[in-house]
Amino acid sequence: MESNATLESPVETTSFDIAVVEPDANLRTRLAVELAGAAQFETMEDLVQQLNPARPVVAVFGPGFASPIGFQHVHRVTSSYSSLGVVFAVYELSTDVLQQALRAGARDAVVIGGEASLHQSVDRVGELLAGAASRAPASTATTRTGEPGRLISVFSTKGGVGKTCVAINVAASMARRSTEAVVLIDGDLQFGDVSVMLGLPPQNTVLDAAAAVQYGDLELVQTLASKDPVTGLLVLPAPLEPMATDALLPGEIVNICAAFQAIAGHVVIDLPSLFSDYVLALIEASDDVLLVGSMDIPSIKNLKIGMQTLNLQAIAGPKLKLVLNHANAKVKLDVKEIERVLGLSANFPVPDDISVPISVNAGRPVVVDEPKSPVSRALDCIAESLLGPAAAPKKRRRAK
Repeated sequence: MESNATLESPVETTSFDIAVVEPDANLRTRLAVELAGAAQFETMEDLVQQLNPARPVVAVFGPGFASPIGFQHVHRVTSSYSSLGVVFAVYELSTDVLQQALRAGARDAVVIGGEASLHQSVDRVGELLAGAASRAPASTATTRTGEPGRLISVFSTKGGVGKTCVAINVAASMARRSTEAVVLIDGDLQFGDVSVMLGLPPQNTVLDAAAAVQYGDLELVQTLASKDPVTGLLVLPAPLEPMATDALLPGEIVNICAAFQAIAGHVVIDLPSLFSDYVLALIEASDDVLLVGSMDIPSIKNLKIGMQTLNLQAIAGPKLKLVLNHANAKVKLDVKEIERVLGLSANFPVPDDISVPISVNAGRPVVVDEPKSPVSRALDCIAESLLGPAAAPKKRRRAK
């Protein structure tokens, strides 16, 4: 619209304003109507003139800005206005466009007329901005004193070995024993299952945390994790839709973990079963790496190759701790032989147990559902080892 448009919320009680920025007048009007009368701006300069640092604004940028120069302009503005949340509305959302949008500081991107609702995306980003603006200064009171919390990566070189199950249950066991907060992050950007396996509806995700990191707002990152009422864990789920494995820069995901390490005693991140720049960066930044495998030849072969890769990178070394899942399976493989092949002791053998799939289908960790089972005891041993002798154990109760 004309440059004299003003940012005034159509609903008096709304805690943020909405703007549509798009050179094409017809499309700009269409998007504004979909958003119940959002303010319209033809150019970036028109929008900037109306921005008030004290008032959160969600700006929807149309396809006219989905170009290299457009992304540069958006990045310049998002870097200067922490109260501005950006959503891109485009005709086709390719992996390349999504990556460029995120790196420009966007918090979401949707397809015009697609299944994902533009209105819902704007509301979600607006609520995040409003929540950040209303946070009391005392929010930093939870910051830990002394050293940052320990970062624990849970990794495997093959899917289907129970890696996510190990991550969830070890983190849950740690949360039930530690006097400090324990954070669980789902680092699998494509097929993360942490929220599903916990039965915890995702509110904010790693994508939201990455946007906050891009703004340099680490305090906002710390508010994005949801508390699981069953385990007491602070959980940051994976994105709702699959993202490219390189959609986040290594520094962004490491900074997300660092933000939580400032307020938590331990941060556990469930990594995807692949080698990428950000996976390697997280392994390097970790204090402990749980390497999960199972009692089958393909898994052992992949573990061997993975360990060789990590050794070449010189980023793991003594941090590696082998978790051998289904260790009691009668498959004519001996644990000692596996240790010899890998050159690594099976620090933590975890037995096969029917209670595990039952708990997964119930959306509850097995250490909560069946705390006295052999598999729970094995997972508790991992948690106790990671917590160290200084941890003050909590009295465990079986949740009902």
